[in-house]
Amino acid sequence: MTNTETAPTTSTHQAVVRRFIDRILNGGHFDELDQLIRRDYRYHGPDGAVLEGAEALTVLLQGFRGAFSDLHAGIETMIEQGDWVGTTMTLTGTHDGDFDGLPPTGERLALPIAVFSRICDGKIVEEREFFDSGAILAQLGVTDVD
Repeated sequence: MTNTETAPTTSTHQAVVRRFIDRILNGGHFDELDQLIRRDYRYHGPDGAVLEGAEALTVLLQGFRGAFSDLHAGIETMIEQGDWVGTTMTLTGTHDGDFDGLPPTGERLALPIAVFSRICDGKIVEEREFFDSGAILAQLGVTDVD
């Protein structure tokens, strides 16, 4: 490294999002959620669903982790602009539990997602998540959806 080069750094905002992914999504440490999200947290899902607060987020994430017990979110990119951190990642896991009424199929999931997280006072206050929900069903072998 020359004198004019600088080592890459992770911002405080990115560190909050990375900790959320590592500890909550990958680790299942839901007892740490209040350290990472604000009380007025709001989640906007790809299907238009809006969740508010830690309890609603916990139910969503525990349901997903219950359906894919080996769930892992692998970060691909993180970018930051102002209070927002954009993260692309791939969620992987084996469908070995009930998923929204669908019994376990044993199929592997590899789902690319993008999440935009707004940070305020060192915590996540809002998230907007984008993924192809049809891809989930297709990867799990579900071809007939009512």
